[in-house]
Amino acid sequence: MVADRVVARLVDAGVRTAFGVHGANIEDIFDAARRHPRLRPVVAKHEFGAGAMADGHLRLTGEPTAVLTTSGGGALNVVPALGEAYDSRVPVIALIGSAPSPTVGRGGFQDMLDPPDTVDLRAVLSGVTGFCGLVDEPSGLDRVLDVAFATTARGLPAAVILPKDVQCSPGPGADAIADRPADVDTVPATVVDGLADRLAKVTRDGGTVCIWAGDEASRLEMSDAVDDLAHLLGAAVVVSPGGRDIGRSWCSGVTGVMGHPSAHRAVRDAQVLLVIGCRMSMTDRAGLDDALATIPIIHLGSAPPRTPAAAEHIRAPHLADTIDALRSSLADRVPRRRVPRVHPIDHLPVVPSTTAVGMPDVMVTIGDALPERCAVFADAGNTGAAAIHHLPFGDGRFVVALGMGGMGWAIAAGIGSAIAGDDRVVVIAGDGSFLMHGMEIHTAIEHDAPITLIVVNNDAHGMCVTREARFFPDAPSVNRFRHTDIAGGLDAMFAGLAVRSAPDLPTLRSACVELLSRPGPNCIVVDVDPDETPPFAPLIARGTP
Repeated sequence: MVADRVVARLVDAGVRTAFGVHGANIEDIFDAARRHPRLRPVVAKHEFGAGAMADGHLRLTGEPTAVLTTSGGGALNVVPALGEAYDSRVPVIALIGSAPSPTVGRGGFQDMLDPPDTVDLRAVLSGVTGFCGLVDEPSGLDRVLDVAFATTARGLPAAVILPKDVQCSPGPGADAIADRPADVDTVPATVVDGLADRLAKVTRDGGTVCIWAGDEASRLEMSDAVDDLAHLLGAAVVVSPGGRDIGRSWCSGVTGVMGHPSAHRAVRDAQVLLVIGCRMSMTDRAGLDDALATIPIIHLGSAPPRTPAAAEHIRAPHLADTIDALRSSLADRVPRRRVPRVHPIDHLPVVPSTTAVGMPDVMVTIGDALPERCAVFADAGNTGAAAIHHLPFGDGRFVVALGMGGMGWAIAAGIGSAIAGDDRVVVIAGDGSFLMHGMEIHTAIEHDAPITLIVVNNDAHGMCVTREARFFPDAPSVNRFRHTDIAGGLDAMFAGLAVRSAPDLPTLRSACVELLSRPGPNCIVVDVDPDETPPFAPLIARGTP
């Protein structure tokens, strides 16, 4: 059947876990996935969660992933997750079931293929993917899948719409399989050597290079490569929020709205900026546009930077290989290794809470208890800002979704990564994010996933409370809520789920020590102050000591 061929093509592309929500118009794909010995289907609670799971697992491991949804609300629910994947250039492939072809335009349930009378599913999905194809007959399956996989090879998500009757049809013959897409281009050696000449000259002349690493470098786990470049050039190193896990003891901090003043000083002091896998979005560069207008910028990455500054972009589809070639070329040109230039990390001037546990202390306590090489997923809002700013730099991965910045993404993404992998994952999220998508913890329980969900509860949409106080001081708040006993609720709902409430730092420390080494899923809830200003530069009042 076509469904079996689809699954075989997924497996052939390297997909080992497919996340989704079951439904009538995708059930044949689920059944084929269930029967395939090398593919694991995972049923989530919500299609957004399924899409975030696929996205998160791919970001953490680089392993191709797929999301499966049915038509109607299921297809629309996955759109925000695909929007995040598109903006962050995460090549998830989405398989969307649709109503049987004979019912299209004839009032079929959840028909989305007869615009303008119906929702235009192809147009909707085309806005959040690099390619959206419809398989309207079995003979067209491999052609559509070839284009979809070529799209993901370029770093963009792709969507394939499969009517139910097509899924159930006999599969196309072997001769219908098209050639696999050709590999993407590499950076010519002459370009790499020319760049090495320029950087070596800056170093020989006593100038300062600042390396700025971003989320693409993070996904490729390029800490060692960046470390080597820093020692070859005696360079300063800063990271964007999405590239935070590139930072080590020699890192001068995180740039942007949630970043460190020390990182901004490192950028401003540079004679040349070498940007590696960072899109330089407003979130990455806020507060630096004046400096970027005067500093030569060399940008390496699969996609160009998003900055008004003049940047020399060297398109590097195979970024890790390009950086390896640059390291080798520099080693031939630089006579000795140098100590990286370090600006000691300092923090934004935020007034600490006087009524509850402070967010900086919460993050330091969590960070100190993390197991070796433990991955952390940070969510949106005050909690995400605090994690980006205050969590100690460690040796594990750090993942944050700042393309769309949707609340609850990290919960599902971390759970999906824990299900598909073997190592413990820690998710740090606020109560608002939990109330949106926290029931994906049920998915973690069903799969006995090694995940610790840490909910930082201020009974508010904290970032919005801060914005209200800053920009609408005379208006009553609409973002404060009555107390929710999240720990008590989870404990009552899920037998066997270890849940701990941490009203103070000693209790939080004990809970982390206990649960971060315990098998399976568990949860810690920490109560904090909704009025504590987050480390988010635009919201810090001028003159704050």
